[in-house]
Amino acid sequence: MRRWLLFSLLAITVALVMVGIVSLSAYFLAYRQPFQVPPWRDPLSMVDYARIDPALAVGGLGGVADKDLVAQALAEGRPDTAFAILVFSPSIDDRESAGDFLLLADRYRKNGRSEQATQSYRLAGTIATLSPDIPDTVRADTFIMAGEGLAELGEYGLAQLYLDQAYNVATASTYLQPATRRSLFQRLHKGYQAIGDRERARASLESSAQAFAPVTVPELPPVLPVADPPPLPLEVQQAEAQRWAAAQNLVEQLIVRGGRAPRQAVTALANALIAEDRVRLPYYDAQLSSALQLSAQISIVQARINWLAMKYRIARQGYGISLLPEWEAQVEVIRADLTKSYELLYALYADLIVAMPDADQIERATEEVLRREILAGTLGRYPNYPAQQRIAQLQQATAQLVQSRPRSEMRVVVLPYAGVDSFVLVDDTSFLAIVHD
Repeated sequence: MRRWLLFSLLAITVALVMVGIVSLSAYFLAYRQPFQVPPWRDPLSMVDYARIDPALAVGGLGGVADKDLVAQALAEGRPDTAFAILVFSPSIDDRESAGDFLLLADRYRKNGRSEQATQSYRLAGTIATLSPDIPDTVRADTFIMAGEGLAELGEYGLAQLYLDQAYNVATASTYLQPATRRSLFQRLHKGYQAIGDRERARASLESSAQAFAPVTVPELPPVLPVADPPPLPLEVQQAEAQRWAAAQNLVEQLIVRGGRAPRQAVTALANALIAEDRVRLPYYDAQLSSALQLSAQISIVQARINWLAMKYRIARQGYGISLLPEWEAQVEVIRADLTKSYELLYALYADLIVAMPDADQIERATEEVLRREILAGTLGRYPNYPAQQRIAQLQQATAQLVQSRPRSEMRVVVLPYAGVDSFVLVDDTSFLAIVHD
């Protein structure tokens, strides 16, 4: 009896998923969004440098982890400082970044800063869409929270974009347990009601009442390894320690003097930064030329990117204070160096993927690295990345995955949502229908 009931539930679940997939395909090909969607803005262009608290931000140069500084900035009511850290920093992982942007958006919304709240919700949703490192349960929750917040702001177009994506995941993902799927549909029912989409609200309500079979297949982890930072020689460690000490001293002075920085403390930090740059970059270059393993080379280049990102932020006065006019005058040179390092990083990933022994791994890793590259470029961390070329390559790589691994993952497509090109997660059937439309 129990076995018969389990098979019945499984058959019902499969049937519902198949019906949902067909409806998703028809929906995206035929539906025209009635709301406006604002055009995408470069996140770096939204940083309000005058509102960055240097006494807090400079702590990042003194050894405090960026993720801890974001938490502190949010706790102390410094949302613009948190925004700057999140936009500039490549060291915070995608799951934490998405969650922090949601918290930041809520803070902006409560402070009556609607534009900043809207953009923060959008950045959280963009990370949830493109990142290959976030599980579907977290993606769907991020989409719904972004949709709910945007609906409260009256941004119904963007709210629908992310509610629709949560609906896609709730309908087509093969990794959601019944209680999670049911809860998502219940929240979607309320979310669609808030923006006046009665058809989707009703469909969500009906789906929440369905019986779903337990999921027994675990979600696969990313294929590509996370690069561990390379060990630093004593010379670089000493230079880093001197920079930390100078930054910590400057932070203390800023706090004591109410935000006014004594010239001597600023100069000491500037000198420490220059000294560290003179030993750190040559070390990375030397290690890169001698490293034999691709994984080691990737680790070195990622560390180089982290340093250049900090250097670029200093050149843009992204710490809320002018620290090094010399670097500010070289901002375009530093930006170009950062671009070249990202180009090298993804070239090394391509070499690593080609060397993989399994065809399935190669296909998954190719799609994965393209999503990471597009995300880095979309967030503004990878300047001048070749957007159209990479998006076309992602579409091709995803099409191959659909053929070799059907219904295994959600797929990324670019859709003109209310006339504005947006990244959207869809199922296999919808992906094929969209790309062949």
